[in-house]
Amino acid sequence: MSPTPPPAGDELAWSALYRCVRTRLHGLLDVIDSSPLPKNRRLDPATFDALVARRRSERHLTDGVLAKRAERLAWVQNSILEASIATMPRAVRRRWRGSVGVDATPVPAFSRADQRVRGKGPRARRALLLTAADPDADLYVRTGGSEGPSPRARGEPKLRSFVFAYEATLVVAGNDDPTTDAPFPPLVVGMPPLHRPGTGVGPNAITALASVAGRGHPTGWLAGDRAYTNAVAEDFQLPARSLGYQPVLDYRVDQLGVQGSHAGALHVEGAFYCPGMPAALINATSDYRAGRIDETTWHTRIEARRDFLLRPKAKPDAEGHIRYLCPASDGAPTGRCELKPRSIERTTSATTRIPVTDELRANPPEICTQQTVTFPPTAGAKLAQRLHFGSQEWAATYHTLRNTIEGMNGIAKDGAYAALADPSRRRIRGVAAQSLFAALLLMATNINAITSFLRRARPDTHGTLRRPRRRRRTTTPLGNWAPTIATRGGAPPP
Repeated sequence: MSPTPPPAGDELAWSALYRCVRTRLHGLLDVIDSSPLPKNRRLDPATFDALVARRRSERHLTDGVLAKRAERLAWVQNSILEASIATMPRAVRRRWRGSVGVDATPVPAFSRADQRVRGKGPRARRALLLTAADPDADLYVRTGGSEGPSPRARGEPKLRSFVFAYEATLVVAGNDDPTTDAPFPPLVVGMPPLHRPGTGVGPNAITALASVAGRGHPTGWLAGDRAYTNAVAEDFQLPARSLGYQPVLDYRVDQLGVQGSHAGALHVEGAFYCPGMPAALINATSDYRAGRIDETTWHTRIEARRDFLLRPKAKPDAEGHIRYLCPASDGAPTGRCELKPRSIERTTSATTRIPVTDELRANPPEICTQQTVTFPPTAGAKLAQRLHFGSQEWAATYHTLRNTIEGMNGIAKDGAYAALADPSRRRIRGVAAQSLFAALLLMATNINAITSFLRRARPDTHGTLRRPRRRRRTTTPLGNWAPTIATRGGAPPP
């Protein structure tokens, strides 16, 4: 049982109680604080560096100790989130099949930014005058493209807004079947410690995903914005696949078209294709974004790519290697090619004729001379994805998971809920304290989402609880005027 609180007018007793709570909190934070930086004072660079060196020496804060503390902090945060997930009924929890969205969002800090010498040029290169009172955070800068020169740097995007903040990387559970109402609420299921904005995009996401998988949750589709597409494959895409996740990615303009090859097969927007695929199909997305073709033509060409897509002969082996067949290889070929004579026999049902250029005919690559070729997991790893890019199934999965996490970001920052965007509600400094409080606020957000789902969900024809989606249109549907038709027995009227 908790002790009886002191009387309302006993200020000394309340001060002692506050001191006790503060001491216990800092005792907890000390063993999970992964930062050696001094807080709560704005210091000149020399004093700041001297204090950092002294703290590291007196408290034996080696890099190994700080790394271990970061692991503890991540464990504490995700244990808090798991406690909220456990409040969901088991039947509802098991409806989630592991698909998630990942995103990084700013969490404003209760501090002003560091002070630097005024002038032109990048801010980070200007001389530092005073450090921030919370030096674990940094400026989160949002930019936007514009016409004409930028007032900061010619040819670079204009500054839209900035805030002194941490960044939270959140993994949110999402529906992997966009055609039906979700049978579970969207929940934050994983997060790493808060970090400086724009740093460690891939590693921070993997810290959260590894925690989710390590707690025994299933793995499924993984959607992220283009920042994750641009991550280093060894930091994000390959570790994510090793955990069992399948990335669902969108691409920047410079990531469209042919982005490499293996054994002669062309890597185009996430998949390997026959080297004989026409240029119009290779450049379909580039042409669409440049306005050279309309959306209908783009979708037609995206679907036409399937005839040139390499087919897996079997599932990946234990090391992630997989054998692929070209469209004209034996075993129900999907294309006819003169380099694979059996594909053009009368018994072949394939209708697509693969064009063979003189160069391809003179120097056929490995994929054209062998029936199957083994592809390692590193082949095209940065941009690879299992869903057919641009198809309806890709669009439905990608946008559903992305909308889920964007919606969660909005709810968590709403002042009526967790108010994660209001630093005055978290008046304590340091990455450990801010990470811990963020996890507690997201835990409360999860519990609210579970409560709301259970209150509003209705069983479908199979008895599965689903929360109906809101009708966005405000106009009246035609079905409201449907007349009631009485049933009649016997023969129809004459």
